[in-house]
Amino acid sequence: MQDADDQPTDADAPDGALGERQGGVEGVVLLAADQMVSDQDQSASDADQMSSDRDQAASERDQSASDRDRVASEEDQAASDHETAEGADQRVRDVGTVHRAHAAHDRSQAADDRTRAANDRRRASEERARSARDRVLAARDRAQAALDREASEIDELTRVRRRGPGMKQLQHEIDRARRNSEALAVTFIDVDDLKAVNDSEGHLAGDSLLVAVADSLRSCLRSYDLIMRYGGDEFMCALPDADTDDVRRRFADVSSALREGPTKGSITVGFAELGEEDTAEDLIRRADDDLLDCRRRAGRSR
Repeated sequence: MQDADDQPTDADAPDGALGERQGGVEGVVLLAADQMVSDQDQSASDADQMSSDRDQAASERDQSASDRDRVASEEDQAASDHETAEGADQRVRDVGTVHRAHAAHDRSQAADDRTRAANDRRRASEERARSARDRVLAARDRAQAALDREASEIDELTRVRRRGPGMKQLQHEIDRARRNSEALAVTFIDVDDLKAVNDSEGHLAGDSLLVAVADSLRSCLRSYDLIMRYGGDEFMCALPDADTDDVRRRFADVSSALREGPTKGSITVGFAELGEEDTAEDLIRRADDDLLDCRRRAGRSR
């Protein structure tokens, strides 16, 4: 087992490795929710602009009404100054009356504009409230989608990657290693004597042994190393940017943890390093061949 200060953490991860592993398609529903939130924000902004425009129009009409009132007052004053010309006085007063009528109309229009502006502000506020609620719902949808996606990729018994998602992640690891000119080690693991345990102690005991192997792998490898259940009693791991000595030491720790644990299980491990022309299948095949050689050297058949 590793010392406490040797336990793997996310801080050990190569630059950019964690971000690449956490990617994935959120789904059409989540994209639609984002678009709806964006549309509602734009609608609220448009309503605010409309409200501002109407306020400006109301202010201009108020100014026009004030100007007309001023002209009407000037006409009234002119009428008073010409009391001796009664006919002219009446015409001047008539002009003042017209200006006051226009001023009253402008004030009425300004009031209407302010009412519409208030309605626009209320609508903008409602749009923002809906947008905020939709953001909360979208965040919940993303969280649930992430949980659903994670659940679909995880083996129910051992809680490690299933083979399909695991192979996709292995390809990502290969691509990243080549892009960054880094090493990549792959191990193929066989749980020793699982069939014998199932036959002699029952399948629950066999399941416990598989769980113990997965737990030991998680505890001794780094948090970002790939652990995949490849088959019934087979696991595969990929360790980015790790040298051979470190990989072998970590799997020696795995074997010790199993040997000293309540299940008293054991594993056989084969190793392979990424070559220039290797595919994912090439790596696994070479690691499996190394496992077979290890069994032969130990004088045991697979």
